[in-house]
Amino acid sequence: MNILLKTFIDNLESLPDKPSMDEIKKCVREASKEPFLIQEYISFSSQGYKRNVVHVSTKCEITVLCFKEGQFTPIHDHGGSIGVTLIEAGTFTEELFDKQPTNMIAPTFTRRFYKGALSYVNLKTIHRVSNKHTGDMVTINIYFPPLTLMNIYNIENTNIEKWTADYIT
Repeated sequence: MNILLKTFIDNLESLPDKPSMDEIKKCVREASKEPFLIQEYISFSSQGYKRNVVHVSTKCEITVLCFKEGQFTPIHDHGGSIGVTLIEAGTFTEELFDKQPTNMIAPTFTRRFYKGALSYVNLKTIHRVSNKHTGDMVTINIYFPPLTLMNIYNIENTNIEKWTADYIT
C-alpha cells in the first residue's frame, strides 16, 4: 500500500466513530487532490461488478468497485452505513428509488457522475449503480460504519433480500 493511501486511511480512522457526512466529504476532498494509487485494488470480473476491499475496521471501510461495460449493482440500500463514492474512472450512472406507502419501490430519477466527482449515500438512499457507458468504471467507496448489511430490493414486489459482507471487522 502506498503512503498516500495509508495517510488517507489514517485520516479516515481519526474521524469520530459516527462522523457527519460533511466530515467525511472534507476528508475525501482533501485526499483526492492527489491521485489515489489504487492499481493493486483494480480487478474486474466477467461475472458482474467486483468489490475489492482495501481497508476495513470497526470504524470504516474503503472498497474499490470495478464495473465492466453493462455491469450494475442490484437495487439496494446501505443498511446502517453512510458513505461517499469517488469516481476514479469512467461514468457512474445512479438510479435512485423511493419506498412507496405500499412498501413497493419506485424510480425517482437518474443522474451521472464523471471522473473526480463525488456521490453520497445516506441512511435513506436506495439506488442502483451501473456502467452504461463504453469502457471500464472504477469507484472508491468509503463507508461509516463498514458496509456489513445491505437490503436488496426489486420493483416487482415487496420482497427484500439481505446481503451480508464476507469479512469480519
